[in-house]
Amino acid sequence: MFFWACGLTEQREKDSIMAVREIQRKMEPKSRLVVWGCLPKINPESLSAVYTGPVVGPDDKNFFEGLLGKPIVPFDSLEAAGAQDMLVSSESCGQARDQHSDALTDALILFKQDWDRLWRRARQNTNYCIRVASGCTGRCTYCSERCAFGRIKSRSITSIVSELERGLKRGYNRFSLIATDLGAYGRDMGCMLSDLLREMIRVDGNRKYKIILNQVNPFYLREMFSDLEEMLASGKIEALNCPVQSGSERILKLMGRPHTAKEWKGYMTRITRRFPSVRLSTHFMVGFPTETEEDFQATLRLLDYPLSLDRIVVFKFSGRPRVYAAHVAGQVPEEIKELRSRKLLHKHARSYLFNFGTRWVHNTF
Repeated sequence: MFFWACGLTEQREKDSIMAVREIQRKMEPKSRLVVWGCLPKINPESLSAVYTGPVVGPDDKNFFEGLLGKPIVPFDSLEAAGAQDMLVSSESCGQARDQHSDALTDALILFKQDWDRLWRRARQNTNYCIRVASGCTGRCTYCSERCAFGRIKSRSITSIVSELERGLKRGYNRFSLIATDLGAYGRDMGCMLSDLLREMIRVDGNRKYKIILNQVNPFYLREMFSDLEEMLASGKIEALNCPVQSGSERILKLMGRPHTAKEWKGYMTRITRRFPSVRLSTHFMVGFPTETEEDFQATLRLLDYPLSLDRIVVFKFSGRPRVYAAHVAGQVPEEIKELRSRKLLHKHARSYLFNFGTRWVHNTF
């Protein structure tokens, strides 16, 4: 039996450890459990306290080849695509219908989720996820994924386009590109994300399919923004997720994020004005070490008009054993992280409702 253990945050680690315990308790005596995933790389000591079997990282393909023998199809050639109900991106793990805030905010967030679900169902749109790369080029001081996934490893444009064509033949018309850091795609092969998108858009110009971009960090937009606008103008890009993390320039520097909040907001508002049908989302992190109330207020102000985001994901800073930021002075108490998370979700819920109503009135009249 194989179990994927996530260690991105303390809570996900706790959930994974509990699951490993429960699986081992219910296993048949002759059964064998193999725990793999990012937790074995992020915090192997925690895992070893409850599990003594083999620990396998997300890219340790040699282990599976040794366990299963020489495969008929090389592991690197296995299909890395499928319908959304078959593949789950790291972004969505543990995020489904969480309640972090007051009743009004939770009601607004659930209304938005249900509306989106009904809209997709009415249009019979299921995302077809294509993993295009793993790893990254960043040096964020809070991130534990680097030690699990390593440097950027991109799939070839040809193989990704082939996956797109395969999905089109199966009747899918929404394609979600998945990567640890999508903006870094191609840096290990001498190309860029815009080169991939250009080839994907050329596949079938008459077919009404859409592409969803996940995890494009703002610092990559600088060098490819004009190319990205060209892709957006094609009408093929449905959504863009661009993680800003904080509205405080001081905190962004401490995070090791080589972009500014002002720069990010400029990109997002420009996209909103020129391409209002493109859905925009971002990630915020609250409670990064030394984050003050002034820093947090700067983050709240990012959501002010004219910015319009369809979705935000809020993470509370979680110290991981091999992460630099976990060991610096000025750790923020958990109760403050929770309060700031609620405030941020509440502000977005209100702004989303306002923008939703504005778009409805505009489209109706």
